Amino acid sequence: MLTPWRLYIASPDAARLERALSRDSRFLIVGSGQDRQAVLEALRLCPDLLILDAVLSGMDGGEALSLLARLPAPPRAVYLARTVFSPAEPAPDEICPYPCEDWVLLETILKAAERPLPALALPWAEQRLALAGTLLERLSVPPRLKGRKYMGVAAAALACSPALGASYRERLYPYVAAQCGATPQAVEKAIRTAVESAWLQGSLEGIQALFGLSVDAERGKPTNAEFLSMLAQHIREELARRKRD
Repeated sequence: MLTPWRLYIASPDAARLERALSRDSRFLIVGSGQDRQAVLEALRLCPDLLILDAVLSGMDGGEALSLLARLPAPPRAVYLARTVFSPAEPAPDEICPYPCEDWVLLETILKAAERPLPALALPWAEQRLALAGTLLERLSVPPRLKGRKYMGVAAAALACSPALGASYRERLYPYVAAQCGATPQAVEKAIRTAVESAWLQGSLEGIQALFGLSVDAERGKPTNAEFLSMLAQHIREELARRKRD
């Protein structure tokens, strides 16, 4: 069974929505609130999914979306529109006219969850991919290996959507396969080969710079998950620095 999506609710109707959604095992509600403080709490908790009401005390939905878009790994956002929603930047993943029936909201949330990457993260997609390429070059992963391309796509995706890492075989590898025209099994195998190549023949200086104290000669090479998670962490940190500047 897949790890539940971590869900935060920011709405004046948070208590009712929480009661309605808490019975669904696909979600783990990590918090809720109805004002500006709720948005700030969501920024701190970094949920996978966020229900964001257009009407919040002390902050409107548009302001909240702008704040969320500055996160290195923003949530997938379902926007509860109480009036006709005007196209804006940044845009949420899904817009749900509100009030609505619970089943309508649930379907909208599931649509957002199924999106490959959060909509709020898309404007920085090229930069994440470029950062992944730079890191792989520092590690001297051979460009001839298919796994290098898969690694870059996987690390860039994990950097903005850690939820993909909840299940590599059911979420991350299928995503990479769809992007690269491969099968999930081929992606996993090629990345494993590339990890072995980097660890045995790559740049020791690059490995130590990126992995630091996690490098253990006796323990052997890292798993795909460990390798990709470390790359994603470095991408997030660099992206956060750029967004602050």
